[in-house]
Amino acid sequence: MEIQTAAERGLLRNRSFLALWSAQILSMTAANALTSALIVLVAEITRSNTSSSFLILLAVIPAVVFGVFAGVVVDRSDRRLVLVTTNALRAVAVGVMLVFGDSLTSAYLVNLLVASVTVFFVPAEAATIPEIVRKRDLLIANSLFTFTFNGAFLLGFIILAPLVIAFAGFPTLFATIMAMFGLAAALCVSLPASEPVKEALGVDVAEVAVKRGRRDIGEALRFLAQQPRIAWSLVYIAVTYTLIAVAGALAPGYVREVLLLPERSVALIVAPAGIGVVAGLGLLNIARSCFGTGRAVGAGLAVTVVALIVLAAARPLALIAGRASEGGGLAGLPYFIGLVVLTAFVFGVAYAFITVPSMTLVQEELPDLIRGRVFGVLNVLVSVFSLLPILVVGPVADIWGVAPVFLGAAALVVGTWIGGRRHRAGAPGVATDPNVIRDTGTQNVN
Repeated sequence: MEIQTAAERGLLRNRSFLALWSAQILSMTAANALTSALIVLVAEITRSNTSSSFLILLAVIPAVVFGVFAGVVVDRSDRRLVLVTTNALRAVAVGVMLVFGDSLTSAYLVNLLVASVTVFFVPAEAATIPEIVRKRDLLIANSLFTFTFNGAFLLGFIILAPLVIAFAGFPTLFATIMAMFGLAAALCVSLPASEPVKEALGVDVAEVAVKRGRRDIGEALRFLAQQPRIAWSLVYIAVTYTLIAVAGALAPGYVREVLLLPERSVALIVAPAGIGVVAGLGLLNIARSCFGTGRAVGAGLAVTVVALIVLAAARPLALIAGRASEGGGLAGLPYFIGLVVLTAFVFGVAYAFITVPSMTLVQEELPDLIRGRVFGVLNVLVSVFSLLPILVVGPVADIWGVAPVFLGAAALVVGTWIGGRRHRAGAPGVATDPNVIRDTGTQNVN
């Protein structure tokens, strides 16, 4: 739908927009494929859930440390140069894996470098869109980029990386990722140059950025306090993103310890989940028309709880079935591999039912003047609150197994379902205090 609307608006005839969009497709797909590959590689080397959690943690830390200053650097630089440089640097960083081989140190280093550079790429890309697109086309342009962001996860994390690793190996995949980042950099060269803010970078500028960031977060939080329906929608999104981060850290260990398969078989879980997301998008319109947005989100949360419990109980159920069968032992395991695959698919459907309506509600009901700040709060909160689960889940899974982690995640979702139940049925509204929303002149297009 987004692509069709973009074509009708003439966006696909805008060469600069096509170049930026193509660069996003290549770079985001490459980044997701790299994350998928490094997760599997670290799991194969260490056979430790803690090591996988540490890998994910290294990807989150740069957003927390550099997030406040990345926008300042972008505003005071030629954005085209930032886009070209960040893509080129990521290509060079991935080259470390080809030069030094598939070692644990290389994997951690490359992950940290790529994540640090990406922190500067994201705001540069977002700030470039309004420079090359007409104002009346901004909504569809941003919708198309959001659609591509989700599609790149499916293409890179779920399809490209597992297939190339399985049939050609890690070196071929890393070379492919390098080429994709390099081509993205080349596409960004064709973008028009932007005139940076004349104020030079310095300690005073950084101090202003920190103060402005604190002020904007405060304004966003005051607004959300008056709009619990929007606030809970952000909570739903943050919880699902955290679940995805935890699942990404534990997936190789789950395949190895519960399904008794090689780590590279992680596609058995990830691929059905991705297909489930696509199926959920198709079913969502039917569900919303029949039950409404609030009930669709509630159903997604409830199904997520059931899916997490099934994933936690898969191994014990397999052992019980094995003892009851003629073969004994793990004779029932193949059936429960099928059960896990089906559960992952259902989890993907539930993910779509939660995130898409929640994000749509936020986009529809947020006033323009506060939108950038609220999404900024969402990004910071997701990064910050993902840190603790990622730190904890690896050691817990190594000591007691993955089942307690999934049961804990189910309890979190139950609490979220109960906490937001009253507000999911609430009516949309706007801020009651106009003083909460102020145009600071610093809002970014989201």
